[in-house]
Order: sequence, then C-alpha cells, then structure tokens
Amino acid sequence: MSACAISAQSLPRAAVLDSGLLYRQAQFPSCHAPTLCQTAEGDLVVAFFGGSYEGNKDVCIWSCRKDKAAQAWSQPQRIATGWVDSATQHPCWNPVLCRVPGQKGELMLFYKTGVYIPEWVGHTMRSSDGGRTWSEPQTLPKGLLGAIKNKPLSLGRRMLAPSSDEPDWQPHFEISINRGLRWHRVEVPRDTTIKAIQPAILTLPGDTLLALMRTKNGFLAETYSTDKGLHWTPMHLTAIPNNNSGIDAMTLSSGLHAMVYTPRGLTPGSQFGPRTPLVLALSADGRQWHDVLTLEDGDGEYSYPSIIQADDGTLHIVYTYRRTHIKHVHVQLSANN
Repeated sequence: MSACAISAQSLPRAAVLDSGLLYRQAQFPSCHAPTLCQTAEGDLVVAFFGGSYEGNKDVCIWSCRKDKAAQAWSQPQRIATGWVDSATQHPCWNPVLCRVPGQKGELMLFYKTGVYIPEWVGHTMRSSDGGRTWSEPQTLPKGLLGAIKNKPLSLGRRMLAPSSDEPDWQPHFEISINRGLRWHRVEVPRDTTIKAIQPAILTLPGDTLLALMRTKNGFLAETYSTDKGLHWTPMHLTAIPNNNSGIDAMTLSSGLHAMVYTPRGLTPGSQFGPRTPLVLALSADGRQWHDVLTLEDGDGEYSYPSIIQADDGTLHIVYTYRRTHIKHVHVQLSANN
C-alpha cells in the first residue's frame, strides 16, 4: 500500500495514558500558548505566558516541570518578564522550548516582548540544569524573532526555527549553525493571496521538508524545501481546514507524522473559526491526514497545542485550556491489529 493510499485502519491506535491540568491555582487568571520539551534526563518542562490577559503588560513567561519520577507538576514559576526598565513593562508572548543540538542537556527558550505585535522583540534564554534555572535573556537582532510558536528542527548541529511576521502574515525561517548563537533569516516566496504564520516542520523522504502553516484563508498552507531549509517553494493552500489558530506537527521516529489541530474552517462572516474540537491526527505522507484521537470537544477554547515524542516513543501534548489553564495529555500509539 502506498503512503498516499494508507487508510485510517492501517494507522496506529492512540490511547490516553494520562491527562490533567498542570495546576489548579496560580498567580495569574489567564494563560495561553504552551510549549513542551523533554530534558536529557527524561523530565518534562512546559512554558507558557500568563497574566491578567493576553497583551496586558503584566503578562510574563511561566514554567512548570515534571520530573521523570514525579506524579505531579511543579507549581508555575515565573522565568521571564517584559520589564524594559524600572518604570516600563511590556507583555511577553509565545514562548518556544527546545533542546540545543550538540549540547547535551542544554535547553533554549525563545519568547517575544512588545506592546503590539508589530513591535515584537525576540529573546532567548538558556538552561543547563533541565529548566530549573535560566540565564539572563539575550535579545535577538532586529528582523529576527526566533521560533515563533513551534519548535525548531535539528538537522545535525543546524537549528531551523520556524518563524513569521504577523503584521504582514508572512512566514519565514531562521537558521543557526552554531547552536543558536547567531542566526540568519530565510524567506518564503511571498503570496499576497495567502496570509500564513506559525509554521510547523515535517521531514519527508529524500531530505525534503514540509512546513504546514496557520492561515486567514480557512485552510492550512504548505511550503517545501529540498535543501535543508535554505530555500522554500511558493505557498499553496491544502485541503486541511484551519480556524485561524495555531497547530503543531512533527515527524515521529516511525516515519509517520503527527499533528494536533482543530478540524474546522472559518465561521462565515468571521476571520476566525471555533477553537474546538482539538484532535490528534496521523499521516503517512504529510498530505493525507486521519483523526485518531479527540482531545477536547466541549464548548470553550482549546488551542495552541505543542506536541513532542518522548524517548520512550509516547507522545506528550499540551494546550491552552479555556484560557485559564494549561492541559497535558500523555498518549500511547500502538499497532492497530
């Protein structure tokens, strides 16, 4: 059976091993945009922004940890703020966690600060102790924002960070060959008819990369690279519905691809669609997708997912839960006999 013709019955079954909120009470009433990483020791680290509400100046970056042997997550710890000086504080936005290639145990955090999205400034921080403590923030050069929502792809020692400019709704990529110390920007050919941001990168056979992107067009957009991210094809809309909200996707160790998204398009007359349900989908080729697990299907907002595959092959997913909490779901994939 070809990859394109694979059926839902041929895909692995997805079963929830554990799920729950990271915390019950916190120092902030609103939160959003979680990101997830596993440390070299097997611990889990989640970061997200929290404050009175998205865009308010008191919004900071918070983190929770779950040690490999622990039964519960730690209480949220504030790890980054938007203080410009002693009198001026800007809101923080969209953190992204990843492990630094070639640096055993080192984590990197990307995040943005700014009163308005067009004024975003990109920052990075590093942790050498599994996210327990973090370095002072480093500001990225003008024109660079780092990973904008989804995790960078490691290609040897190269880091390929999916990024975008939200004022123009145009994607781009940022590449580092020295463990994230310096970056350069790679453009995606512009298409004024497609408004796309927040790429998520998949790896296909033949050294081909596929990036899927949130859009204002009601469907996900795609772009391809055959030279490790140095050049990208013009964008095209897929047949995958998109509600103008972020997705996350990755290529698993088996070669299958996993995506967490909302299978809804735009509401007629609106620039957005419902942010429910939230589902896990699998694909053999990155083009034909099959929903295999519903994570949420009730009223409310379930959005901005982040997915990783742990060292034991299981999947960990975190997402915004009704703008008041962050939820974690642990998923096992098994053969569909």
